Amino acid sequence: MNTNIGKTAAIAVRITLILVLFVCLGSSVSCKPKDSVTYEVTGDADVVDIVISDDDGDLERFYDIGLPWRQDYGEFGQDYLYLYAYNKGESGTVIITIFVNGKVFKSETISGGYQSAVIVGNK
Repeated sequence: MNTNIGKTAAIAVRITLILVLFVCLGSSVSCKPKDSVTYEVTGDADVVDIVISDDDGDLERFYDIGLPWRQDYGEFGQDYLYLYAYNKGESGTVIITIFVNGKVFKSETISGGYQSAVIVGNK
């Protein structure tokens, strides 16, 4: 009777592994670990508008934001990254940066009033 239980358990483990592989390899569900992503806007501009892509792939808008500004995502499941900032003042510098797993993915700098910067990419 013990050998039947062992065989049944072994079959159950194999079926589970096959299902996991099917989900990871044969579907749109991602089995890779999620990255941490940080959006950062710094500089000496007084007020900016900011648009980012969030961890669901939607755009989030933030209006009349003072600097510095930062948005952290501990587990970011999307590959697409988007960060936009618009300097609403007459002068100032704006630096936008995206970090992936603590390392700079991309960074852009603008100087002057009524200027915008954008970063678009796949991590």
